[in-house]
Amino acid sequence: MKKNIKPHSLEAWLAFFRPKTLWIAAAPVLVGTGLALAFDGKFNFWIFLLTLLGAMTIQAMSNMVNDYAYNVRKAERSDRVGIPRATTEGWISMDAAKKMIGAMIVLACLFGIALIVIGGWAIALIAFLSILCGYCYMGGPKPIAYTPFGEFLVFLFYGLFAVGGTFWLQTLSFNILVLIPGTALGLIGAAVLFINNYRDVEHDLSVGRRTLAAVVGKKVGVFVYSCMIYIPFIIVGWLSIANHSYWPFLFILLALPRASFLPSILKKTQQADITFLMLRTIKLEVLFALLLTIAGIGVFYLTWPLGSLSASTIFAIPF
Repeated sequence: MKKNIKPHSLEAWLAFFRPKTLWIAAAPVLVGTGLALAFDGKFNFWIFLLTLLGAMTIQAMSNMVNDYAYNVRKAERSDRVGIPRATTEGWISMDAAKKMIGAMIVLACLFGIALIVIGGWAIALIAFLSILCGYCYMGGPKPIAYTPFGEFLVFLFYGLFAVGGTFWLQTLSFNILVLIPGTALGLIGAAVLFINNYRDVEHDLSVGRRTLAAVVGKKVGVFVYSCMIYIPFIIVGWLSIANHSYWPFLFILLALPRASFLPSILKKTQQADITFLMLRTIKLEVLFALLLTIAGIGVFYLTWPLGSLSASTIFAIPF
């Protein structure tokens, strides 16, 4: 990203907002919605839209809190390799950043209240924990970003909780099979954070951050990243053979060629090029999610009678 951005311009706010990362929040909502169709034959457009907007709002809030908190803690040095942070570069003032974060928290709470009305206590718990952890990742007295547990939180909140929560909102029921795609997507989401931290290991150690990548080291890090990339294909592949009607889940194999070369690139790439690999990992997560969603729609058409979903059901007001 160019360095001569005008303060408080649209480009400056986009750098603070980081819209490209919103795909990470959208992916589990798409998957959970597809699974609701596959396993329960249900889909409500308004619930889908509210869930999607709520997830994206929390993601944007988390991006802003991270940017702001890095500046407050002076946790970034000039030798850091990676995407510049808006407040550190002076593109967004700290006061303006704080006000925008407050507005995003209010917006996230509004979406959360609407979803709680629909989904009850389970969604209340997930929404509360999502907002709390979104703040605590880099905010608070002991940020999670300074520990090896960041990837685990991504696994939970962008995998199991997000996929399972979306499924619950659409169906008001639980299906243990949802945990398999949720685990798969959570692992790839964790790989995105891992590769980001892998790039910054030396910098992070110099400012006191002991991320998972810093703890395991670069050699073991390649193995950890490989597991996060390949295990999702194995477990979803198992799901596809668990029931003959679930064969559309084999669609995820279309993403395997894109995934297979990522670990080998990591072994060879220079530190400055890892940002490119991180973006490739995000694209893999989005592709994997889209294929899972398409598979869910395919399973729906194979297992549910025609006409089981009507326009009145799809567009019914959920309140």
